[in-house]
Amino acid sequence: MNLELLQIFLNIVLIFTALYLICIAAFTFGLFNLKERFHSINKNNLIKVSVLIAARNEEKNIEKLLESLKKQSFPKELFEVIIVNDHSIDNTDEIINDFINKNKELDVKLLKAEKTGKKHAISQALHTAINELVIVTDADCVLNDLWIESIVGFYQEEKCKMILAPVLLSPAENLFEKMQVLEHLSLIGSTAGSASIGFPVMCNGANMAYERKAALEVERFRKDFDIPSGDDMFLLEQFVKCYGHNNVKFLLSKSAVVKTKTCKTIKDFFRQRRRWVSKTKSYTSWKVIVTALIVLFFNLSIISLFVSAFFVPALWSIYILLTLLKFFIDFPLLKNITNFMNQGSLLKWVLPLEIIYPFYAVFTALSGIIFTKLKSENGKWNQSN
Repeated sequence: MNLELLQIFLNIVLIFTALYLICIAAFTFGLFNLKERFHSINKNNLIKVSVLIAARNEEKNIEKLLESLKKQSFPKELFEVIIVNDHSIDNTDEIINDFINKNKELDVKLLKAEKTGKKHAISQALHTAINELVIVTDADCVLNDLWIESIVGFYQEEKCKMILAPVLLSPAENLFEKMQVLEHLSLIGSTAGSASIGFPVMCNGANMAYERKAALEVERFRKDFDIPSGDDMFLLEQFVKCYGHNNVKFLLSKSAVVKTKTCKTIKDFFRQRRRWVSKTKSYTSWKVIVTALIVLFFNLSIISLFVSAFFVPALWSIYILLTLLKFFIDFPLLKNITNFMNQGSLLKWVLPLEIIYPFYAVFTALSGIIFTKLKSENGKWNQSN
């Protein structure tokens, strides 16, 4: 590598480092500005709630979710639960029906999915719902007893169109699971921080709420129902387009946290990440696209330095410096969100994660794009034959 090319390369690295620093600093500022507290409901102006759940082959998890719904502090006569069975081939259907028969005091409706996929299932549940506020979670989640109450209290205060709320991966028993939890916490912290500064670029479909009428309105503009994943992100995009970023708020409350499981195998983990990546090419929000590109190219810069250092040994010091810089950029946000989630013990794994993360992030991004392209081409080939 000649001196001129090296200088250009280092300048590009510097540009993406600066952009990444600005991006994460903004999210960290937003997260620190959020005040954690429980939002009590206004009993003089109670509203009714519809909880929507799409379930597919969840016989091992659905009962725990139903039991946590049964324990909700929110008055049972004020919420309904709508579960859409998305073509399960296990005992999900039987478990739900058994629960319904044993718990008549709860208004639980089980629907058979008319189409395939979570997006269509949630849409079907939305069109069945009758209440003002809709709350969505996943069939493999466990809810805090104050979950509905805290979301309703927040909605009564803020009157926003969409509410984003925290999700915790659990348990974290081995190193692989701890790394997943820590990485996921960084995403939740960024979700909270970006929404706080009026720049919502992420959300998690395992824990979000929105006005039913608003959701039905934005659904008319959605063009993503043929894309397998992204039920949460595409909905967020449309809410921002229709109602503005000020109508999307993040609820920072321990009472609103839902827990879901980590991936048990590396194969499942990469399959999940590829699925997440596959939808990115269909995003239309410049905020989402620019943020994703900044993170991708910053991590690509670190990998490029690592590889180049084998040919230009002087670059080893810059690679190490940039990795440490990423650690110091990310740490305040991670410290804040891990403390909020009572996961402070995971902070000792931040530096190892910072070393590993660029490699797996770029690998999953590129493999996800290639996998989606190949799948698309195979689909076209199959259609033409």
